[in-house]
Amino acid sequence: MRKTTIKFLALSMFLLMGTWVMGQTLFTVTFNVDMTNADPFDPATDDVYISGSFAGWAQPGSDTNYMMKPTEDNPMIYSITLQADSGLIMWKYFRVIDDTPSWDNGEWNGDPNRITILIADSLTFDNVWANKPYFVTFNVDMSNADPFDPNTDDVYIAGSMAAWQQPGTIPELKLVPSPDNTMVYTITLLMYRGEYQYKYFRVIDGAPSWDNGEWNGEPNRLVTVDTSMVVNDVWADINAGIFDRKAEFTYDMYPNPVTNTLTLSGINDVNKIEIFDVRGKVVRSIEVNSEKVSVNLSDLQSGVYIISLRNSSGIQTTKFIKN
Repeated sequence: MRKTTIKFLALSMFLLMGTWVMGQTLFTVTFNVDMTNADPFDPATDDVYISGSFAGWAQPGSDTNYMMKPTEDNPMIYSITLQADSGLIMWKYFRVIDDTPSWDNGEWNGDPNRITILIADSLTFDNVWANKPYFVTFNVDMSNADPFDPNTDDVYIAGSMAAWQQPGTIPELKLVPSPDNTMVYTITLLMYRGEYQYKYFRVIDGAPSWDNGEWNGEPNRLVTVDTSMVVNDVWADINAGIFDRKAEFTYDMYPNPVTNTLTLSGINDVNKIEIFDVRGKVVRSIEVNSEKVSVNLSDLQSGVYIISLRNSSGIQTTKFIKN
């Protein structure tokens, strides 16, 4: 069987609350991690281990079956080939210093773990140490989609972030109606830094198919991921997506970081402001009819937030930090 290499990870966040329902099959999978820019890292004293759901989350260093080895082509790329059940798998890489088992030296502290759906045999995952995945929320407005029947049609995303799986075959790539607007469908994925191609598809009566995309053939939509973000698209309107992702943020926003009140000025052409947390939940929605707006954020938890400003041309999006 041809070996397939997957360089990026993407997974709907509601996988964390659900269960993969297909029958499990034992697959062989190879994990590679590039330690070139890992700091600190000393190959003379440090071993590289993998731990994950397929290893019973064994403490790094406690079982040498999960110790990775330098590859012949590049001694800074560590590799291991294991067997894992099909379906949802989670993992993370760890340094083990002087053969002392420990959880203390992972790629980063806490969540998220690396996550994917194992769907085929002989997959290879090429990772970079500490290249942490980001939460990316995709919203697509189906209000003017024609034809579209919410009673029979589901909305799926397909793209390079998910190995271009046929729409309808992976339930975790199905978008769900937003609680704020049932004609806006949404999904949150974990994605690594990089550029991705994607497109939305209707799946009718649950039958997997490539036939009902936003349009036939090229071009695909493009998104560049370098932080947690929200992507707002309109079905069959690629220009809205391009404006959202490519346009430089042209409005004045201050202070950033913000403690209590965030101010936006020069927004005389803006008709709506939305603020999202990193999971894609709308925490503020403001109709705009003035050149300047101040937003009280004192009740929000500290962290990174995404703000989108809508005008007649589309949406501009940027991030800010709440202290």
